[in-house]
This record gives sequence, C-alpha cells and structure tokens, in this order.
Amino acid sequence: MRLFYGFFVTLFVLVNHHGTAQRIQLGLRGGGVITHGIGANATNSSPRFGGEGGALIRIKITQQLALQAEGLYAQRGDKSTSYGPSIMHRLNYLSLPVLAQYHYGDIFFEAGPSFSQLYAATPTIAQSTNSSGTVFRSRELGFIVGIGYQDSTGLMLGWRYNGGLNNVYRRVDLAGSSQVQLRNSAIEFYLGYLFEPKEAAHLAVGSAKLAFVTTPVLLFKGSKFLFYTAPGKLVRGIGKKRRQATTDVVSPPNEAKPK
Repeated sequence: MRLFYGFFVTLFVLVNHHGTAQRIQLGLRGGGVITHGIGANATNSSPRFGGEGGALIRIKITQQLALQAEGLYAQRGDKSTSYGPSIMHRLNYLSLPVLAQYHYGDIFFEAGPSFSQLYAATPTIAQSTNSSGTVFRSRELGFIVGIGYQDSTGLMLGWRYNGGLNNVYRRVDLAGSSQVQLRNSAIEFYLGYLFEPKEAAHLAVGSAKLAFVTTPVLLFKGSKFLFYTAPGKLVRGIGKKRRQATTDVVSPPNEAKPK
C-alpha cells in the first residue's frame, strides 16, 4: 500500500508545483483484460476475462516524450479448474505502472515496469477452506509494452501487453519439491480521458457550488413555492371568489327608474 500512498503524494506535489503545473495532465482509464498463466510449468492454464481501471498522471518532458504513472486496480490469474499446473484463481492486484512514452502525432508508444500488490485471491471453484493467501506471492514485478491513440480532446484508447517477471506461487521448501514456474500474462484493451489540473479544479469548484449553493437555493425556493406561496395564492383566490359570490347574492338588482 505504501506504493499507492507515494503515488498520490507525488501527484499532489507535482500538481501544486509551479514549474511543472503547465506540463502535467491528469486522467482516468479503464478497460478489459484477457489473462492467463505462462511459464515452463504452465500446461493447463485457460484464459480468464477481467477488468482494470484507475487514475493516472502524465508529465510532458518534451513535445514527443512523456512520463506516465498510474494507480490501478487490476485482475490477473486464469480460469482453470484443475491443477496442471495452473493458477486456478482470480488474482486482484493494486498496480503501479511507471511508463515512458513516445508521441508521434496522435499515436503514442509506451513501455516500462509495473509494481503490484496482491490484496485478494478468489478460487475458480469454491473451496471449503481457502488457503489462497498463503500460496501466492504478495508482490509482483512486471513489464508493460503498448501502443495507443489520443485525440485533441483528451480521449484515448490503446492496447497493452503486461507480463509478470516473477512466479505467482510462493516457493515451497519441501524435500523433493521445486519452484513452480508460472507467471501472470495479460493483454489489455482500454479507454481513457486526460485533462488539465485546472479543469479538475474548475470541476471541483463547480460541483461544490452545485452541491452546497445552487441545489439548496433551488430546494428552498421550490419548497417555499410548494408549501407557502402556492397555497397562499390558492386560499386568497378561493376567498375572493366566495366574497364575489356573496356580493352577487345580497345586492338587489338595479331597477329602472320611471321617466
């Protein structure tokens, strides 16, 4: 979790630093993944479909070069139901990729390391006893390569390959046993949106004004009209009509005077 605390602290410092504020973009991204196990012992791993998403910060170094850090929720593992060896679990990670990017017009290429922390493992087939937390490594180091497209409005889409560099299973120190050679492998397809920090500030101010000023005022005016103004007008209108009807009944008709 310290990786993610560090990510958001760095994000805050950079956004508020005068020298880099003009070169920073913030964003959100999410998409789907196809993941399975690879390695020398991966003989029975079947693909699993999952998802991932989170926030990002991009720092422009030059017109073509940029550095992008992300904080993501990411799903890995496979959907195998029998050990072959295979993973037989959905592995949920908190992931921190740090990527170098090269931009060529609207197209960009990216590559870099990814640091992940396992926080949950769900077996493909429900088990009476869940020992998932003891058999998988808690941390994973991986690498990412990818290509993407971004238009002038900040909308982007892309493809990535994310490969694990260490085995997902812990080493078992038993006589005659050996380390299972099995790693995560994932293909990602994603959509995202980038914006300037000042746009986020304007959005936050606008949302706060809407939530704490505009909406209460409208609710007050609406309540006043519904429970005070409208009933008052209705009562006064009914009273006026009643008085007019009484006047019409009591007053004698005008008689014509003889000439």
